[in-house]
Amino acid sequence: MKHILLFMSLVFVTGFASAQITIDQSDFPGADDTALVSTSDDTNLDLSQTGANQIWDYSDLHIVSQRIDTFFNVADASVLYQLQFNNIIFEPDYASDYYYNLVGFDLAGVGGVGITVESPVGFVKISSSAVENVGMGLVLNSYEVPMAADTIDMEYQLPMNFGDSWDSYSYMYVDLNPAFNGIFVRHQQRFSEVDGWGTVSTNFGTFDAVRVRSELFYDDSAYVDFGFGGTWLELPTPDEVHYTWWSEGNKIPVLKVVAQVVGGNETITRVEFKDYERNLAGVSENEISAGNIYPNPTNSIVNLAVDKDVNAILIYNVAGEMVYSNSVNQTNLTLDVQDWNSGVYLVKFISDESVSTGKLIVE
Repeated sequence: MKHILLFMSLVFVTGFASAQITIDQSDFPGADDTALVSTSDDTNLDLSQTGANQIWDYSDLHIVSQRIDTFFNVADASVLYQLQFNNIIFEPDYASDYYYNLVGFDLAGVGGVGITVESPVGFVKISSSAVENVGMGLVLNSYEVPMAADTIDMEYQLPMNFGDSWDSYSYMYVDLNPAFNGIFVRHQQRFSEVDGWGTVSTNFGTFDAVRVRSELFYDDSAYVDFGFGGTWLELPTPDEVHYTWWSEGNKIPVLKVVAQVVGGNETITRVEFKDYERNLAGVSENEISAGNIYPNPTNSIVNLAVDKDVNAILIYNVAGEMVYSNSVNQTNLTLDVQDWNSGVYLVKFISDESVSTGKLIVE
């Protein structure tokens, strides 16, 4: 009998150890999804450990800030962006599923020639076979400039399994007029491999995951004409390595680490992971006025008046469970709460700089 139990235990352990996951289209975000992300200043992480049946333990990361990542509906973008990225008839290859704020993006060196870069966003197209970065949008010198990729970057090949690899060359040539009398050119080469699988632990929890390691090599240049003859400038964009751990159903990587390659060495510049809201010191939290939530109390419809800098709204019940979350791109939001349980709810209006809270009473 003991031999049988031992045999069954070995079968169970072996089966568990061999368990792997597959990441597919359903594991990525869609329009109007949001995710809360924590950032860490722990930049001495050991990223060398990888392979089959790994245990990656990053459960004690020091958190310095949080943000809400919103995956905006392209139908809500400006007319100029929609003509390029929401035009299924004339631009089907660029018809995007969502766009999002590009965290950490910069056009290195352009500030020195009088170009200001603001509000960078990326446009993404997802299918059952790939996640593609079809272009960007930038505000250059106060002008909105859509920047479609002439050759599209495939960020992830789907479905993703351990051992998969893919290369992707992308090219972008953009006339910057009327924002600036110039041209921007980017050549990018991506080499990606699903180089590990196992479990990854962060402050948020432990997940079955696969790890993707992507090397990105950039060759950026800009043609600038000040009115007395133009010149081409090489832009010093550093090469990067992206490490992402993907788990089923989480919509974003449960952990992401970005490193810049300097002198052949990787220097970690960004560490972030999916998380829940934490009350962090240094993040201002204010009480919202009674006029922001009305009528209050209510048993049917409630209106939420939104300031222009608010990018997400979260609502919690008295048990601390999130019952509602939504990205915000309007100044007034109407919710139907007639099916909600009676009681007091906490409403949080979240911007990049602060969190404002108020109470909603449902009768």
